[in-house]
Amino acid sequence: MFHKFVNRYVIEGKLVAVTALHIGAAEDVFKPDGCRNPFFRNANGLPMIPGSSLKGAMRSFLEQFLLSESGKDMLLTGENHIPAGTCTGQAPCIDPAKDEKLKKMLKKKDGSASLKLSEYLFGTPGGEKGRLCLVCRLFGSPYSAAKFSVRDARVIENTFQRAFEIRSGVSIDRDFGTGISGRKYDVEVVPEGTAFSFRAVLENGDKKEWEAIKLLLKAMEIGMVSIGGMKSRGLGEVRIQDVRFQHINEKNIAGYLSGEEIGFQHLEETDIQEGK
Repeated sequence: MFHKFVNRYVIEGKLVAVTALHIGAAEDVFKPDGCRNPFFRNANGLPMIPGSSLKGAMRSFLEQFLLSESGKDMLLTGENHIPAGTCTGQAPCIDPAKDEKLKKMLKKKDGSASLKLSEYLFGTPGGEKGRLCLVCRLFGSPYSAAKFSVRDARVIENTFQRAFEIRSGVSIDRDFGTGISGRKYDVEVVPEGTAFSFRAVLENGDKKEWEAIKLLLKAMEIGMVSIGGMKSRGLGEVRIQDVRFQHINEKNIAGYLSGEEIGFQHLEETDIQEGK
């Protein structure tokens, strides 16, 4: 799937915290001001949202949607090389333990092995149906790289006053409804209104995959994809704003590499013409 360049969608936007937000850092790595649950920071001490946190939240939402009736309808139409279903942790879309052909392909090391494995997993438009479900095609699986990648989201400094909030809590005894002695904790959060840059890339995406990414971005625009910890306590609501994308394809890649500017389009401009 990646042996040949077909297209690239570069997506940019601004991720705004509608509520306070907590993205945890390991306690033994960073402990500012004695807080046991600090916010994830970059080397300059500024808050940052790891791309893995964003990608995990986006994958989880897409899995949930595709298991709904509307999501199943979406999978039944469109590209014929994509299976009309999505996998779960209990029922993966590919499993070498049950697929002898895949098991043999994973062991081969000859020059054509990777191409044959790619075609087996992803299929070919108008030809063989792939084995990977839409979610695994986009976000990766143990046997294939992801088509969709999400960059670390850096804070937009004029929206952050270099001041974190500390939220305190205490563990509750469920039998008596009272606080448990010695179980108080503090959590460091960025305040609502803090904004982060958003950048993601879809490599060699077909029509159905791009449709799924647009659906995800629309869901993020209306706050349906929450991120970080303590979401059940009111944290983690974010919304993406000012979403735009750049479409580089086989017809304009030579000009792009020569310095020609490829403009960005707003997400609402969904009709993409080749070569523009």
